[in-house]
Formats: sequence, C-alpha cells, structure tokens
Amino acid sequence: MLTTVAAGRVYDYSHCIGMYSQSGQGFWTPQDFVLGKNGRVYVLSRGVEQLGQRISKINLESEFQGQFGSFGGEDGRFIWPRSLDLDHDGRVFVSDEYSNRISVFDPEGAFRYHWGRTGSGQGELNGPSGLAFDSNDNIWVVDSMNHRAQRFSSTGEFQLGFGQQGANDGQLEMPWGIFIDRQDDIYIADWGNNRVQKFSPTGELLVKFEESSTGVGSLKGPSGVAVDSDGDVYVTDWGNHRVQIYDTDGQYITALVGDAQQPSPWTQTYIDANPEYIKARRRADMEPEWRFRRPVAVNVDADDRIIVLESYRHRLQIYNKLKDYEEHSLNL
Repeated sequence: MLTTVAAGRVYDYSHCIGMYSQSGQGFWTPQDFVLGKNGRVYVLSRGVEQLGQRISKINLESEFQGQFGSFGGEDGRFIWPRSLDLDHDGRVFVSDEYSNRISVFDPEGAFRYHWGRTGSGQGELNGPSGLAFDSNDNIWVVDSMNHRAQRFSSTGEFQLGFGQQGANDGQLEMPWGIFIDRQDDIYIADWGNNRVQKFSPTGELLVKFEESSTGVGSLKGPSGVAVDSDGDVYVTDWGNHRVQIYDTDGQYITALVGDAQQPSPWTQTYIDANPEYIKARRRADMEPEWRFRRPVAVNVDADDRIIVLESYRHRLQIYNKLKDYEEHSLNL
C-alpha cells in the first residue's frame, strides 16, 4: 500500500480505473466526472475532433454500465463538452463550451432539453466550463471566457452572477472548475491566475488558495476543486501534474502525485489479450505511468475517498483518507 502522511492526515492509495478507448469501456481525454446515486459515477470524455465525445456510466469497482452522448450539434450531442453535475433528482447537466449551452439528460442518459444563449450580457454564456448545484437545486455555471460565474434555475433562468476579468482579489482569468460546499460557499479554480478563490453565495471573497510566502502550495493552471467533510480542500494542479491539498483557511498541507503502479482491471484485461502491447510501451521510453498526467478534476465521496481524474492517462486514481494518524501508524 502506498501512503502519503502529512499534518496528521494519511492518504492511502487504493486503485485506479480506466484506459484509453474511443468508445465503450474506457475514456478518451476525460474532462470531468460526478458521483451519483447507488455508487454510479458519470465520466465525461471530450474525445478529439469528431470522435469520442460521450458520458460513461461506471462504478468504483470498475463495472462499465453503458454510455450516452456523441459528437454533434444536435440535441443530446456535444462538440466541446467540458463539465457535468447532477441535480437532486439525478438528472445530468453537461456544459458545451463550443455551442455555449447546457444539455440535460435523465439519469440513464435520455436527452430532455437544453438551454443557453451566446454572448457577454447578463445570463449569456461564452465558453461555459464548470458546473455545480447549490442546496436549492440552482446551478452555478463557470462562464470562462466572460471571466465570471452565473447562477441559473435548472431550466436556464438567470438569477445572479459575479466576477470580472483581472488578477486582483475577487477577479477571475479564464476560470475552470467549481465546487459548492454545505454552506453554499463557492470555490472556483481561477485557472489563469494560478489560484482557487472561495466566495460567499453572493460573491464576496472569503479565502484564497495559492502559493504561500514561503513558496509552498504553488499552482499552475488549477482545473478542479473539491472539499472533504473536514473542510480540507483538494485542487487538481493541472499544469504541475499533481493534487495540492490545503486546510480550510488556505494553509498548504501536502500534495499527491499519483501512485498507480498497477494497471486498472480494464487495462490488465487488454494486456493479457495483447502481450505485445506492454513490450511496445516499454520501448517507447515513457515517463513513469504511475504519476498523474494532466489531472483535471477531483471529487470526494461520502467516505472521504479522494478520486482524481487524469485527462492524459484516461483514468481515475482513488485514495482513502485516514484521519487518525497515530492509530494508523500502530497498524503499519
């Protein structure tokens, strides 16, 4: 078992899920994922050009449960899908930063409706990215190219928004991911400013997560953010290929760099059927495959398992968080 210990916290690597696949079992340049009911996980693949855009339904035991969506501008299809989240009824909301719309599906993947208008005015979208629902089942949309966040009803009625382009406190530069905690406070991955900012539900800046005066905790293009039951904050440091961890006040704790030294069950099945595959990979002089490569999204489940999605390696890596370091160390 591979373990990271810091500040009384223990992170035990568990396993990984995923492999490259144009369709079916596997992912292709995945961008986001969300944890649903009964252990289901929805993983959004961006694909490339006109191939691979889809949402995969899996669980954390590596069971593939189907997929929905494909490339195109028609209803129920995507061109540049970026993020997804679930409302209280389990419906799947997906942002498409090319068509500037939000598409809605039922939990099994049947298309229901879409909404969104292109522009920079109030309630309009330009490059919608991260999505997150608040406790009232309203949806916050990271309006990336307009450098702001906006809140809508589930059917697309504009409610409020905040943010403008810039590097000062409370300003945003091409923001990406978003997370909403139990108090409805809003965490935004401020990609272009290399930081995460936490806001109140009305847009008041509360905390910044970024490089400290001693140089630790630096970020390079943060893409995703999540918070566990203790208030610890996890940030996918996309440009530095790691996950940075902070406490609730913004103090740096430690980093995860990836530990997938064993292939996922899906990959192992493919290797067993194609033994020449592993030989070719060894000859390719690749960097260590156990490490994160372009981590793009992170979530924490009800058991405080930390789940990290890697865009470049088309997989999820899962960690268990053990809170009692002294008790754990006695059992090592």
